[in-house]
Amino acid sequence: MKEQTGFDVAIAGAGASGLAAAVTAAGAGARVLLMERMDRVGKKILATGNGRCNLTNLEISARHYHTRDRAALAEMLAQMPAQKTLSFFEGLGLLCSMPEDGKIYPYCFQASMVLDCLLAAIRRRRVCTALKFDVAAVEPRGRDFAVLSVDGRCVTARCVILAGGGLAAPKLGGTGGLYQVARDLGHTVTPLYPCLVPIKCKNAFAGGLKGIRVRARGVLTCAGRRLGEQTGEWLFTDYGLSGIPALQLSCLLWKLDAPYEIQIDFFPDWKPERLAALLDARRGICETLEEWLLGTVPKRVGYAVMKSVGLAPLSRPVAGVDAAQTAALVRALKGWTFEVTGPLSWEQAQTTGGGVPLSEIDPETCMSRRRRGLFLTGELLDAAGNCGGYNLHWAWNTGILAGQAAVQMARRDRID
Repeated sequence: MKEQTGFDVAIAGAGASGLAAAVTAAGAGARVLLMERMDRVGKKILATGNGRCNLTNLEISARHYHTRDRAALAEMLAQMPAQKTLSFFEGLGLLCSMPEDGKIYPYCFQASMVLDCLLAAIRRRRVCTALKFDVAAVEPRGRDFAVLSVDGRCVTARCVILAGGGLAAPKLGGTGGLYQVARDLGHTVTPLYPCLVPIKCKNAFAGGLKGIRVRARGVLTCAGRRLGEQTGEWLFTDYGLSGIPALQLSCLLWKLDAPYEIQIDFFPDWKPERLAALLDARRGICETLEEWLLGTVPKRVGYAVMKSVGLAPLSRPVAGVDAAQTAALVRALKGWTFEVTGPLSWEQAQTTGGGVPLSEIDPETCMSRRRRGLFLTGELLDAAGNCGGYNLHWAWNTGILAGQAAVQMARRDRID
C-alpha cells in the first residue's frame, strides 16, 4: 500500500466546498492534500448558474434553505454574510458583479473563470492534489486519520474534511459515497431526496402544452395542507412541470407516498371576483370559446383549461355559457390542479436534500461532535438551498469555516 504522510489537512472532495477549504487552510500555512474521485477538480462548478456561476446572494437567510434543524442553520448562516463570500473571491483576484436582483456572479459571467481563480490559488499555496482518489474509508490512527482509497492508496493527516457532493447530477460526479464514510465514523444521515429538480405531474388536459411557458403562482399542498408557493415562469413539459418555481417547490417533496398536488394560478394578482367580471365583460366582444380567453393566457393553455371544466368545443358560443360554468372556469384559472407523482430524477437534480444533521457538527467550525479532527461541509450536510446562489454560498462558507478550524487544530496539536 502506497502511503503519503505528514499532512495537516486532508480534504475529500474537490468541488466548491473542498476547494474553498483547501484555499483557506493552505493560505494559513497548513500542508494540505486535496483528494478528488474524478479526473479533474471543480467539474460541477462549471455547470452552476447555467455556466455563469451564481456565487452567492445578497439576501442570505434561513428562509431560503430546507433543513430539519432551522435553528442550527440560522446560527451558521449568521456567520456567513454574502460579504464574506465576496471578500474571499476578491482575495483570489475575482471581480464580481452585483446586479439589482441580489444574485452575485463573476463580472465576466463565466463559471470557468471562478474555477481558474480557485486553481491558481491552490497552486500558489502549494496544495497537493490526488486525482481519481475514491475514498473507501477514513480510519482514526491515534491523533491522526488515515484516508484509504478504493485502489489501495493511503493518506494520513491530522484533520480530515469530508467535502464531497451528494447524489445530485451523477454525470458531474455525484455519487454520495461520503455519506457512508460519515456513517462509519459515527454520524447519522437523514433520508436523502433530490432537490431543485423538475416535478412529474398528472393532469389529463395538459398533455398538449409541452414547451409552453407561463407566468403564474403555484401552490404545493399535501393531503390538503398548504406547504409552500412560488410565483414565476412555469414550463409545461411532457412529464409535468419545470421552471424555477417548480424547482423550488421540489425541495418540499419529502414523503413521496403522500398525496401532493400543485394548483397553478394563472392570475395570481387578481381576486376571483375581478376575474369573473372580466369574463362577463368579454362576452360582449367574443363570439366563441376560442376567443374568450384570447389575449389573457397562452392560447393552448386557455383551451386546455376550458376543456377541463367541460367548455368545448371551441366553436361553442360564449353566450351559451351559464353562471355555474363561468364560476368553474374562474376556479380552474385560479387553481388548475396537477397531481404530483414525484421528482424527475437524480440526474436532473441540482442538489441533495437531507444529509448529516446540523446538530452533529459544531456550528462555528463544522467539526464533528462525534469525532475530533473530522469536519463535514457542503452538500453532505442537511441543508439544501433554493435557486439563486444559496447552495454555492453554503458550499463556499462551510468549506471556509472548516478550513480555518482545521488548520488551527493542527497547529495546536503540533505545539502540544
